[in-house]
Amino acid sequence: MATVAGLWKRFTESVAVVAFAVMFAAFVVQVASRYIFNAPIAWTLEVCLIAYVWVVFWSSELLVRERQHIIFDVLYNMAPLRQRRWLAVAITASLLIVFAVALPGTWDYVTFVARRRTTILHLPMPWVFGAFLVFLITAIASSAIRLAKLLRSGWQDDV
Repeated sequence: MATVAGLWKRFTESVAVVAFAVMFAAFVVQVASRYIFNAPIAWTLEVCLIAYVWVVFWSSELLVRERQHIIFDVLYNMAPLRQRRWLAVAITASLLIVFAVALPGTWDYVTFVARRRTTILHLPMPWVFGAFLVFLITAIASSAIRLAKLLRSGWQDDV
């Protein structure tokens, strides 16, 4: 099981690295073409935008763990441990509900734009908006897992 988890982590990191490298390479090509050769290239902007969307949404839930996100937890840390547990349950449940409610609409939108293509490279739009769909599904799954951990015995480790 640890091998599958390790392979999954390596895969998710590799996807993020490739997306970031593509974004950076397109950026360098754009800067060079615009300022050195005085001939801007349009496709580089689209590549940068799509790669950035994927880096942000792919990484934010699959690679960056909850404790690594920037949070404002001054009031949360002032509360006693049991109250923190119930605050965590309420916050996690609300995130789960909001993302679950947003999932059908997001799915509808991604399937709606499936027949459209990007302006310059003519890539299918689900390749662009699919990143948010991946984010929603993984956010729902991780919220459900965290909620289950908070509601079981031994919850102190997950607060």
